[in-house]
Amino acid sequence: MQLDFIWTLLISLALTLFLEILFCIFFRIRNAHDLTLVVLVNIITNPPVVLLHHLLSQKTQLPQFLIVLVLEIAAVLVEGLYYTRNANEIKRPFLVSFGANAFSYFTGLLILHFI
Repeated sequence: MQLDFIWTLLISLALTLFLEILFCIFFRIRNAHDLTLVVLVNIITNPPVVLLHHLLSQKTQLPQFLIVLVLEIAAVLVEGLYYTRNANEIKRPFLVSFGANAFSYFTGLLILHFI
């Protein structure tokens, strides 16, 4: 694996963690247990999503929107399940997962647009 791609994984994870924690704090999820859970769940989901996106984009002719859609839906479902089973104060785990992922994805797109 190339060093550039490892940096891509690390930057993607760091940005995702920052944005999703920011999202959760904004929506009044401030419990240390739940914020730690958000971090851990994103450590589990973000690198595989980024890696699969990279591989599917390079090795298949699938449309980008389809790759992103399927991978983001999978991430939302996995994260929502983790939140359902392990969160203390997250009332709507799948909605939080969807909102946090949408916020981080579209904010990431904006950042890439301006770089």
